[in-house]
Amino acid sequence: MMIVLVVSHVLYLVFVRVESYDVISSLSPKNCNNSSYFDSLSHKCKSCGIFQTASRDRLSCKCDVGRYPEYSEKTKSIECVSCVQSFQSDTCLKDNINCELYDIKVLQVIGNTTIARCLRCPLWHQPDASRLSCIPCSDKCHCPGDYEDVNGTCVKDYFSFPDTPSIFTHNLDGRTYTSNYLREWVRPAAAKCKVEGGGKYCEHLANICVLTDYNYDSQSACAFYRQLSTGFSHSIYYDDSQGDHLLNSARINILKDQTMEFVVKQYGLDGTYQLIQPLRSVFTSLCCTGVWKQIQRNANIYESCSLHLKTASIADMRFYELYFVDLAVNQSRLINVPVRVLNFLRGGVQRNKENDISRWQLTKRFFNFDVAIGSNQDEKIYFIRYLSSFTIRFSVVQGEKSLGLRSLYATINYETVGSLENRKPPLVYFAVKNVVSMDEAMKSLEVALSVLSSFGALYALIRIVVWYIRSDKATIDLLTLIRLLIYGADILGNVILTVVFFFTFYWFITFRQQEEVTVSLPAAQEEQFIKDLVISAFTLKAISVLWMTGEQCTVDIFLIDWESPKPTKAEVVSVWRMFFVANEWNELQVARKSSTSLQVILVLLALKVFQFERFALETPSTYFMTETLLNYSTVLRLALGLFTYLIIVLVQNVLNAAVFERYFENKVQRFTDVCTLSNISVWVRVYPRYGFYVHGRSPHGFADIDMPTMCQQLQREEENLCAQRGLVQGQDTQTFSIFFHHVLLDKWRKFQTSQVRCSNCVFKMFFIGTPFYNIRLIQPSGTNTTFNVRNQFLTSFLDHAIRDVDYEVRDRHFLETILDMEMWWNMMFNERTVFYNDGRNCFDSVLFYGNETTLVIFELALFALVDIFCHCYLTAAVTVFIVYKALQFLRYRFGRRNLAKKTMIDPRFLF
Repeated sequence: MMIVLVVSHVLYLVFVRVESYDVISSLSPKNCNNSSYFDSLSHKCKSCGIFQTASRDRLSCKCDVGRYPEYSEKTKSIECVSCVQSFQSDTCLKDNINCELYDIKVLQVIGNTTIARCLRCPLWHQPDASRLSCIPCSDKCHCPGDYEDVNGTCVKDYFSFPDTPSIFTHNLDGRTYTSNYLREWVRPAAAKCKVEGGGKYCEHLANICVLTDYNYDSQSACAFYRQLSTGFSHSIYYDDSQGDHLLNSARINILKDQTMEFVVKQYGLDGTYQLIQPLRSVFTSLCCTGVWKQIQRNANIYESCSLHLKTASIADMRFYELYFVDLAVNQSRLINVPVRVLNFLRGGVQRNKENDISRWQLTKRFFNFDVAIGSNQDEKIYFIRYLSSFTIRFSVVQGEKSLGLRSLYATINYETVGSLENRKPPLVYFAVKNVVSMDEAMKSLEVALSVLSSFGALYALIRIVVWYIRSDKATIDLLTLIRLLIYGADILGNVILTVVFFFTFYWFITFRQQEEVTVSLPAAQEEQFIKDLVISAFTLKAISVLWMTGEQCTVDIFLIDWESPKPTKAEVVSVWRMFFVANEWNELQVARKSSTSLQVILVLLALKVFQFERFALETPSTYFMTETLLNYSTVLRLALGLFTYLIIVLVQNVLNAAVFERYFENKVQRFTDVCTLSNISVWVRVYPRYGFYVHGRSPHGFADIDMPTMCQQLQREEENLCAQRGLVQGQDTQTFSIFFHHVLLDKWRKFQTSQVRCSNCVFKMFFIGTPFYNIRLIQPSGTNTTFNVRNQFLTSFLDHAIRDVDYEVRDRHFLETILDMEMWWNMMFNERTVFYNDGRNCFDSVLFYGNETTLVIFELALFALVDIFCHCYLTAAVTVFIVYKALQFLRYRFGRRNLAKKTMIDPRFLF
């Protein structure tokens, strides 16, 4: 009983696992004996008929000595009739008998007498030059009455194959060619195949079908072939259900450390079977040189060679069927490898180029080159087609007791050239790709997204709570929900792009460095999932960046002027200091820590000029080639592009922080210094109860001075002979974040409602003449203008001169610093506005300068998005540059308008 179970299990592994593949034996004609011939279709030896023996090449049968083939009306087939052949000279035969055109002269023994007689050649044969034997027809044949002589062949019902233009026309790259070869051979081949019911003539018709890219939409060689073939059991097509099973479920058992051996069945154009050859014979027929490596199951192979077809002819054309040598059982079985021809046409669409494998049409046969279809009646060749790329793909899977191959198929592409003379020979590419299962990797990707998205959602809730407190909300309204979605979009976009980058970069490193295949690139379906993630990340970041830009363009900003007229002179305080500070802020609005222009140039220099882009080819580094037409992997391009962009932007930011800001120019600190020199502070309110303050009050009390005085003041500061610049006495801290008390908030809202339009502002500008120096400043009557009242209130508030509106200065707690929030339980019982010491210039969060990370991630997402669709780093980099410049223009334009409105400065003074 145990033996029966073991045997049944072995049979299951051997036969059931490969039941969908076309399995044949590895026999050859030499395995057949003298009484059998080799059937190329079934790949078996079949017995010859009565009075027949095998031919010398074992590919057909011939009549025994003393017998001649003759067409029998009774059996409707060729039979060997009895007739003893004499070995007398040709002269004897010729002198004693005269025969008709289609007869040969033979000797026949009747009793004891040998006589000469005429013997009619059988169907589709004619006498040779000596008229001693029959040979296949090359010109005209003697045909029965109901047969038609077509190109030296007797066929029946020839006109059942219509002579339509679609038979001898071929569509290539949108152009229609009339082929003399198709016109001459499609219908005869179909007619011969119909009479024979198989064999060489049907193989010829199948080869013509292969040359026309398997297109059977209309009357064509493929349509005739499918009409004459009996099902798909011995067809060059796989049906749809077979193809789906082969690509998704079928499995072939293999041995550990097995060499992957492939062979091809070879045919001539006319259908002549030419034995089984090693796979390298395909490429030696195309290239004069080329190194061939053994195919291992744990390695990928990438080879190329130069096409050499200057002396190509129809006789050199070969047709192949690819087979895998099954060593797990024995070497007497070959398993057909399905072929995916990218040029396959169905309904005018190349369906095999689509990502949906359910629409693929798998076939069995392919050719090396074609000089037949592209020839006209004058034997002029319009074009030559050749096998440009050949890729074998498979996936090694680990079973319970053995290894197995899954998704084994070959991908083939043909290209066309007009002529091979006076041009550089094109390249032919061969690759073997071991596609490792990505199920675990994709599960890890999904888990990482899920976990990090959960933490991101928690962080979004923290941010919305902070915003809720800072916005002085009493209830959850629509704006709160929108704000929650914006925060969620921003964080989720960061999470998605981060996960995609690290996973693709892991694939990039491991795939490029492997010698044995341990990591494969994602398949089309998995690659599409990554593309969808990139699209989602960009969409979410775009929403976040647009919202951030709009928010920055609507903040409340006011410039506090500490300057007062000198007591010794009745002078008016100059307004140019305020114009100077406003323009500095206007310029600072779109300043960045990194240069987008330089970023784009360096990225293109690395990827295109230094050709780092070639590391994104679908080949490990051990097979890196200097010249190749291998496809670029979307995943590798994504990893390489993001890594290059990120490294360059990080280098820019590090150099900016370590060198440029320290030794050349710190733009934010420079703005704070400008405020101090101008004796002007900046008051910014981002949310109703939250904002920033830049203390620009001069420690010298006034700033409207001449140059020598200013130099003296700076010298006194350097020698520490004056007060420090900070808001609190004895400190240097000049920047603060503010949490407003509700009393101060009410006062501010009253100022907003009383703010007049520009026509009633404190500074109404109009032109008396065209020159700029003729501008005259008019002050409205009365001193309680909006500007003066607000300025006086804020200066008094900052000097602690208002009893019911006061503030305190404190440091943030550690948790407040980490989460960028104010502890609400402290705020509930606090009766004063709180100024938090800020040593990091946090007010730059209302500028591009303080949102460098957000902008960089947006640029990365945009760069990745464009490249996954265009596969062009140049297009991606230029798109990033154009989009950022457009965003910068919008930020500057609307930020300038907001600055003019909120500071009550005429926009004509903002440059």
